[in-house]
Amino acid sequence: MAAHIQTEKKPLFNSGLVLPALLAAAVFLGGAHLLFNNVIEPHNRTSVAEAAAQIAESYAAQLQPFFQQRQRALAQLDTATRRAPAQLPQAQLQFFNREQLHVGAGNPPLNFALVDLLKRSRERSGKLPQPEFLRDADNQWLLYNAIGDARGALLIRQPFDVFSQILVQLDNSPGSIQINQQFSDGPARSLWQSQSRGAGAPTASATVPGTYLTVVFTPSAAFAAEHSIPARWIYALGGIGLLASIFLLWRIVPSDSPAPWERSVRDYAKTGKKKSLHQEGLASNPAAPPAQSGTDDHDTVHCTTAAAAPKAEEGSASRRNPMRTPSTDFPRHVFRAYDIRGIAGEEINEPFAYQLGRTLGTIALQAGEKILLVARDGRNSSELLRDCLIEGILESGCNAVDLGLVPSPVLYFTCAKGRNASSGVMVTASHNPAEYNGFKMVMKGRPLADEQLQKVYGLMKSGKLASGEGSHRNQDVTETYIDEIFNDVALAGQPRIVIDAGNGATSKLAPALFEQLGCAVEPLYCEINGDFPNHAPDPSRPENLRDLIRKVQADGADLGIALDGDGDRVTLITASGRIVWADQLVMLLARDILARNPGSDVVFDVKSSRALADLVTQYGGRPVMWKTGHAPMKTKMLETGALLGGELSGHIFIKDRWYGFDDGAYAAARVLEIMALREQTLDELLDTLPQMVNTPEILLPVPEEKKFALIEKLRNEGSFGEADINTIDGLRIEFADGWGLVRASNTGAALTLRFEANDEQALARIRKVIASELQKIDPGLTLPG
Repeated sequence: MAAHIQTEKKPLFNSGLVLPALLAAAVFLGGAHLLFNNVIEPHNRTSVAEAAAQIAESYAAQLQPFFQQRQRALAQLDTATRRAPAQLPQAQLQFFNREQLHVGAGNPPLNFALVDLLKRSRERSGKLPQPEFLRDADNQWLLYNAIGDARGALLIRQPFDVFSQILVQLDNSPGSIQINQQFSDGPARSLWQSQSRGAGAPTASATVPGTYLTVVFTPSAAFAAEHSIPARWIYALGGIGLLASIFLLWRIVPSDSPAPWERSVRDYAKTGKKKSLHQEGLASNPAAPPAQSGTDDHDTVHCTTAAAAPKAEEGSASRRNPMRTPSTDFPRHVFRAYDIRGIAGEEINEPFAYQLGRTLGTIALQAGEKILLVARDGRNSSELLRDCLIEGILESGCNAVDLGLVPSPVLYFTCAKGRNASSGVMVTASHNPAEYNGFKMVMKGRPLADEQLQKVYGLMKSGKLASGEGSHRNQDVTETYIDEIFNDVALAGQPRIVIDAGNGATSKLAPALFEQLGCAVEPLYCEINGDFPNHAPDPSRPENLRDLIRKVQADGADLGIALDGDGDRVTLITASGRIVWADQLVMLLARDILARNPGSDVVFDVKSSRALADLVTQYGGRPVMWKTGHAPMKTKMLETGALLGGELSGHIFIKDRWYGFDDGAYAAARVLEIMALREQTLDELLDTLPQMVNTPEILLPVPEEKKFALIEKLRNEGSFGEADINTIDGLRIEFADGWGLVRASNTGAALTLRFEANDEQALARIRKVIASELQKIDPGLTLPG
């Protein structure tokens, strides 16, 4: 009888395989990774770059015939009759004699770039200069050539569409095409770009012969993949090798099957006829907790405060950890007219920031917003307040995107540009001293102010807030912001400027921006320091501008730029050291903007010069006086559709070519552009404005709780003769030869005053009248000086 031999099936899992399998994985997958990074990837980059260069050269070759045909037509041009041949479609010819080669000549008038082109054409008499693309008064690209001789120069102008008809015929399926123009002494400027198909791969460029143009080609992902060895093949080979090794190890390594005397115990465990040791332990101690399977690791921000709230709904308050229940005892006076501001650590602390975050997240979700943008300035308390703010936003169920340490205009810019986010919060106390902090808020593109801020306070106090779990990520948008301004503002030459950032949030960004614009920048106090050791970050106070004035004069600079702590306010200094107040800046900008947009509204605050309204009317605009404050000004600009606004404290709002928010650096760049276009210094430009005698802002300290009552008392009891009283914001008392203003500051415990008149005698009289009335209602109200 034959013996029956029973063979046991080898189990798939063998504990002896774990370490060898891990070593094999390290060898094969790590080897595949090293092979791809050190051999295949460099080969792919070279292959893609070579193929991209060939594509760029082919695009340049396709564009060259257009310019060759154009140069032949120009060579045959009849300068006597000045008629454009058929080979120059839509061309306009304009001849200028030697006396007419200056800015403003002709119709349309010449600008400095066209004058330079015409002058160079006369220096190259007999030779055809290369074509140039330049912007016209409507900021549109036009194609220009100039032919000069002893008598003068002929300017040939064609619309950009003549060239773009050639560009749209280029095959952009391999990737993105961009046409740049770069002169020998300037940066590259983008003229045209195809619909984006680029994948961010290394770009290739080729020069179009006989022009200043360069074709920049960015390969698409498909193009890069077509000219690359795919990573998946390398890792697939590594994976095959790993699987083969594991199979061989499985065959070789002895099995860890149970020994015969062990099988009965394991069989009992499988059938349940005998309890395992773990089950027996639970049976003897039924209160023992089950084993934990691990915890989830979420991308969250942790606020180091006992104020963080649980994710339970309001009805579950009894189940909350009392150490994580936030206080709702917040001071009401920090909710000012258009932002939140108070003493950091006392009035504005971590529980406050956390609860505000949850409140704003709740409001955003109710408004249909799923993301809140968050940014902060460089104050010592801002980082921790930002962390707690974000934690509150996330626990409301709203998502947060952290823009980092940036000026307020960068947050406003991101809200204006964002496709799926138009709401945000800036942690800042703006121009206030170092011990302050606060929050500026934007909801769906509009500032939260006045009644809306009081609703925020009420909701924070109620504690009836949304609960959920939002996601959080970081994003850097500073390069996008700088590029946007670079593509918008055109400067000539290399103006020398001094930037005083006051150790605030613009300390790094502002110098980088103006260097990109082509300025020679000398930084002053451009190191971020939340203690503001050199002067308060408030450029509206003359005492804070002394160092900048000295630096501008000592260096022989063309311009001094003073920015406040969060970069939304600006004051300029001329080469001679004159302070250019914001209402004067609005006058300069109004002349430029109204020349292109007659009939537009210009909004300004009650502290601004009477001459500003007169100038706006003179240039065909509509002057609109309104309340002081960045939020009321922005709201009024949205209501009126104004293209320009400004208030004396330095907030300048430009909607012409920009987005209408207050941005100190952009306003300064536009003034530099006006200086270049008019070929005048800022001192010369100021001399062309109406001249009035006035004072800067005068701050009269009063208790926070009394300032509004004092204004009301002055309104009811003050006697100002035949003067007209404007009560839009405080009291603006208008006399025939000047005016005086008394209003309650919305950013500090003070009354704000300003005086202006036709001459010094009238100024002294108006100041004396108002000072006397102030002392009648409160003998302690004494004007300084």
